[in-house]
Amino acid sequence: MLYLLLTILANVGIFMAFRSFSKFNISTLPAIVVNYGICVVTGILYVGFETVSNEFDPESAWFISASLLGLIFITTFFLMAHTTQVRGVSVATVASKMSLAIPVVFSLFVFKYAVSSLDAWNYLGIFLAFVSIWLVSRKRKVSEAHVFNFRFLLLPLAVFLLGGLIDTSLNYVNHHYIDAAIEPIYPIFIFSAAFITGAIVCLVKRVKFGWKELTGGIYLGVPNYFSIFFQLKALSAFDNNGAIVYPALNIGIIIGSTLLAIILFKEKLTRLNYIGVLLALVVIFLLSYQEILKAL
Repeated sequence: MLYLLLTILANVGIFMAFRSFSKFNISTLPAIVVNYGICVVTGILYVGFETVSNEFDPESAWFISASLLGLIFITTFFLMAHTTQVRGVSVATVASKMSLAIPVVFSLFVFKYAVSSLDAWNYLGIFLAFVSIWLVSRKRKVSEAHVFNFRFLLLPLAVFLLGGLIDTSLNYVNHHYIDAAIEPIYPIFIFSAAFITGAIVCLVKRVKFGWKELTGGIYLGVPNYFSIFFQLKALSAFDNNGAIVYPALNIGIIIGSTLLAIILFKEKLTRLNYIGVLLALVVIFLLSYQEILKAL
């Protein structure tokens, strides 16, 4: 439960960092590339360079998967940013959060990790998680000119599929290839691949880096590294049961980021948003009540 809470806090930190980019007029692309570099540095400082070099194995399955995930990470972010610009924040948010359906389905019906430990209340919580996310993500004005245009549906669909692919891959790799020694260094190589890819894109596009982008990348990179590190820890703590971890994780992120957005950015919520937040509290209890009872 502790690692799940830490994962939520790290992700809320990422959300707040992204929100500040628009407030301080920070260019997204260079800040993201700097962020991935900071993720690598943060991981090395946290783990130790000697540990990283000792565990480094370029022929291992975990290293290959980390490199591929790095490419998917930065691609997903670029698509999410473009979706936000073309379709709006609400569409991008719903697409990214609803992607939890993919790791949940794979965890339950393909991987079958700890399925026997789920009861009817847990399944109800999984279902209500989707309802809660939809309610919290709803905005006052959702009508857009291209809602039924198939070409514009491809962007949020891509975000949905790639976001689900990332979480499903992390769940699978953590179960089969990552042990306690690899857990802290695995995110380092994910972000290394993302950084190299982003740096190449910036060189080709001749993107300029300013002090604001460097600063934004720094305060985004630290929680970004720990968001993946603690997510792997949380998966291990719950026997890689993504059907429990990902709904609880997304609900926690939504509650935390929504509350901070109200406090720091003076965001206004609709009645449906408030209902979604209250429902999210019910979902968290339904998904974690066994752990709560154990602790009492």
